[in-house]
Amino acid sequence: MLSRGSRGRQGERSAFTLVEMLAVLVIITILFTFVVSKVMRGEDMVRIENTRQFIHQLAAMISEYEQERGDYPPSTFPAKMDTKPSGQNQGAEMLFLSLFSKERSAREIDEARLANTDGDEAKNSLSSFTAPDVFEIVDDWQNPIAYFHRRDYGKSRAYVTFDGETGEPVDSLIKGRISSKTGDPFNKSTFQLLSAGPDGVFDTEDDIGNFTTDP
Repeated sequence: MLSRGSRGRQGERSAFTLVEMLAVLVIITILFTFVVSKVMRGEDMVRIENTRQFIHQLAAMISEYEQERGDYPPSTFPAKMDTKPSGQNQGAEMLFLSLFSKERSAREIDEARLANTDGDEAKNSLSSFTAPDVFEIVDDWQNPIAYFHRRDYGKSRAYVTFDGETGEPVDSLIKGRISSKTGDPFNKSTFQLLSAGPDGVFDTEDDIGNFTTDP
């Protein structure tokens, strides 16, 4: 039989072990949070680089179009379009309809680069694809890559994206980017492409474009 003193020491030891366990759990939680955060940042870095490379590829496709047609794809819906999509994502949608028009049916694109964030559909397909969706060409976060022909740099365009943290839709009005150094638009004589970046919100520091922003 254990003496009263032995039982007391054993109880004290059990209580101390519980405190140790709680401390270990706290440390594990902190380490887990740190590791997850590092992994997520690493994933974002990969997506950022992938999006940069894709924007470069997309710019090459646009330049090819200009060589064929004598001008870059428009970023405004033509007045003669029978079924006009909504005003959201207009530049991105017009870029898709231009690059993948029925006349250019041989062109292909990775389906992961197409999305319909605003749900636009036409009565009949307006592109070389069978689906009636008016797609946008998207970045690695599945948000539309905004497109501006130089004629439309000064015009406000409505875009819908998804917040990188909450997943909630974000409505934005954006224009072509202007250099604070020169006062002129970036890519003054050509076009601009712009991704909202990891946060899914335009006009923030993590935006990714086909131009180098001011330092």
